[in-house]
Amino acid sequence: MKHSKTIDTATIAHLLSHEDEHGMGRVFMYAFLNEVIRQKRPFPFDCESAQITPNLMIVDYQGRSIAVEQRRNRLSLTLNDQRSETSALIEYKGKAYRQVFLDWLAACIRYTSLQPELRKELTGYAQSIQRKIWFIKVLPVH
Repeated sequence: MKHSKTIDTATIAHLLSHEDEHGMGRVFMYAFLNEVIRQKRPFPFDCESAQITPNLMIVDYQGRSIAVEQRRNRLSLTLNDQRSETSALIEYKGKAYRQVFLDWLAACIRYTSLQPELRKELTGYAQSIQRKIWFIKVLPVH
Protein backbone atom coordinates (compact mmCIF):
# COMPACT_ATOMS: atom_id res chain seq x y z
CA MET A 1 0.00 0.00 0.00
CA LYS A 2 1.47 3.33 -1.02
CA HIS A 3 0.25 6.34 0.85
CA SER A 4 1.02 9.94 1.53
CA LYS A 5 1.35 11.53 4.94
CA THR A 6 -2.12 12.97 4.60
CA ILE A 7 -5.55 11.43 4.71
CA ASP A 8 -6.82 10.97 1.17
CA THR A 9 -9.69 9.36 -0.70
CA ALA A 10 -7.36 6.96 -2.52
CA THR A 11 -6.28 5.46 0.81
CA ILE A 12 -9.88 5.31 2.03
CA ALA A 13 -10.98 3.57 -1.18
CA HIS A 14 -8.03 1.17 -1.03
CA LEU A 15 -8.84 0.08 2.51
CA LEU A 16 -12.59 -0.20 1.88
CA SER A 17 -12.22 -2.31 -1.24
CA HIS A 18 -12.77 -6.01 -0.60
CA GLU A 19 -11.12 -6.81 -3.92
CA ASP A 20 -7.86 -4.99 -3.16
CA GLU A 21 -4.51 -6.63 -2.55
CA HIS A 22 -4.60 -6.01 1.21
CA GLY A 23 -6.32 -9.40 1.56
CA MET A 24 -8.63 -8.36 4.40
CA GLY A 25 -11.87 -8.70 2.44
CA ARG A 26 -14.62 -6.56 3.93
CA VAL A 27 -13.13 -6.30 7.43
CA PHE A 28 -11.99 -2.69 6.96
CA MET A 29 -15.42 -1.75 5.59
CA TYR A 30 -17.09 -3.17 8.72
CA ALA A 31 -14.63 -1.18 10.83
CA PHE A 32 -15.43 1.97 8.81
CA LEU A 33 -19.15 1.48 9.36
CA ASN A 34 -18.70 0.90 13.09
CA GLU A 35 -15.94 3.42 13.88
CA VAL A 36 -16.83 6.27 11.55
CA ILE A 37 -20.54 6.13 10.74
CA ARG A 38 -22.29 4.40 13.62
CA GLN A 39 -20.45 6.54 16.16
CA LYS A 40 -22.63 9.41 14.92
CA ARG A 41 -25.88 7.71 13.91
CA PRO A 42 -27.35 4.25 13.37
CA PHE A 43 -27.41 3.28 9.72
CA PRO A 44 -28.53 -0.09 8.37
CA PHE A 45 -26.05 -1.23 5.77
CA ASP A 46 -25.08 -4.60 4.31
CA CYS A 47 -21.29 -4.69 4.02
CA GLU A 48 -21.32 -8.15 2.44
CA SER A 49 -23.08 -6.90 -0.69
CA ALA A 50 -21.40 -3.50 -0.78
CA GLN A 51 -19.72 -2.30 -3.94
CA ILE A 52 -17.54 0.80 -4.29
CA THR A 53 -17.96 3.08 -7.29
CA PRO A 54 -15.02 5.05 -8.75
CA ASN A 55 -16.34 8.28 -7.17
CA LEU A 56 -16.17 6.65 -3.70
CA MET A 57 -19.82 5.85 -3.22
CA ILE A 58 -20.47 2.60 -1.39
CA VAL A 59 -23.77 0.92 -2.32
CA ASP A 60 -25.34 -2.21 -0.86
CA TYR A 61 -27.78 -4.59 -2.57
CA GLN A 62 -30.82 -2.75 -1.18
CA GLY A 63 -29.71 0.57 -2.66
CA ARG A 64 -28.50 2.10 0.59
CA SER A 65 -25.44 4.21 -0.04
CA ILE A 66 -22.63 6.01 1.69
CA ALA A 67 -21.03 8.79 -0.35
CA VAL A 68 -17.56 9.67 0.91
CA GLU A 69 -16.20 13.10 0.11
CA GLN A 70 -12.88 14.30 1.44
CA ARG A 71 -11.60 17.80 1.12
CA ARG A 72 -8.81 19.55 2.91
CA ASN A 73 -9.28 18.83 6.61
CA ARG A 74 -12.89 17.64 6.18
CA LEU A 75 -14.71 14.37 5.66
CA SER A 76 -18.34 14.41 4.57
CA LEU A 77 -20.47 11.28 4.52
CA THR A 78 -23.88 11.31 2.88
CA LEU A 79 -26.00 8.38 4.03
CA ASN A 80 -28.94 7.50 1.82
CA ASP A 81 -31.49 4.77 2.55
CA GLN A 82 -33.63 4.26 -0.55
CA ARG A 83 -36.13 2.11 1.34
CA SER A 84 -37.08 4.81 3.81
CA GLU A 85 -36.32 7.73 1.47
CA THR A 86 -34.16 9.35 4.12
CA SER A 87 -30.72 10.78 3.84
CA ALA A 88 -28.35 12.24 6.38
CA LEU A 89 -25.09 14.09 6.32
CA ILE A 90 -22.25 13.45 8.74
CA GLU A 91 -19.35 15.87 8.71
CA TYR A 92 -16.05 15.60 10.49
CA LYS A 93 -13.88 18.70 10.38
CA GLY A 94 -10.34 19.52 11.42
CA LYS A 95 -9.19 17.72 14.53
CA ALA A 96 -12.34 15.56 14.71
CA TYR A 97 -11.73 14.35 11.14
CA ARG A 98 -8.15 13.37 11.87
CA GLN A 99 -9.17 11.66 15.11
CA VAL A 100 -12.00 9.62 13.57
CA PHE A 101 -9.65 8.56 10.78
CA LEU A 102 -7.04 7.51 13.35
CA ASP A 103 -9.71 5.58 15.30
CA TRP A 104 -10.66 3.75 12.10
CA LEU A 105 -7.02 2.97 11.34
CA ALA A 106 -6.58 1.67 14.90
CA ALA A 107 -9.54 -0.67 14.37
CA CYS A 108 -8.04 -1.83 11.05
CA ILE A 109 -4.69 -2.45 12.74
CA ARG A 110 -6.36 -4.61 15.41
CA TYR A 111 -7.67 -6.91 12.67
CA THR A 112 -4.28 -7.38 10.97
CA SER A 113 -2.55 -9.50 13.61
CA LEU A 114 -2.06 -12.32 11.08
CA GLN A 115 -0.73 -9.96 8.40
CA PRO A 116 2.41 -8.39 9.88
CA GLU A 117 3.44 -6.48 6.73
CA LEU A 118 0.03 -4.85 6.35
CA ARG A 119 -0.08 -4.15 10.09
CA LYS A 120 3.32 -2.46 9.87
CA GLU A 121 2.20 -0.32 6.93
CA LEU A 122 -1.02 0.77 8.62
CA THR A 123 0.83 1.50 11.86
CA GLY A 124 3.37 3.63 9.97
CA TYR A 125 0.58 5.48 8.19
CA ALA A 126 -1.20 6.20 11.49
CA GLN A 127 2.04 7.37 13.08
CA SER A 128 2.76 9.73 10.19
CA ILE A 129 -0.70 11.27 10.60
CA GLN A 130 -0.19 11.57 14.36
CA ARG A 131 3.20 13.26 13.86
CA LYS A 132 1.63 15.70 11.43
CA ILE A 133 -1.12 16.50 13.96
CA TRP A 134 1.47 17.03 16.70
CA PHE A 135 3.52 19.28 14.40
CA ILE A 136 0.43 21.38 13.61
CA LYS A 137 -0.34 21.76 17.33
CA VAL A 138 3.10 23.09 18.28
CA LEU A 139 3.63 25.57 15.45
CA PRO A 140 3.92 29.08 16.90
CA VAL A 141 1.30 31.61 15.89
CA HIS A 142 2.72 34.72 14.22
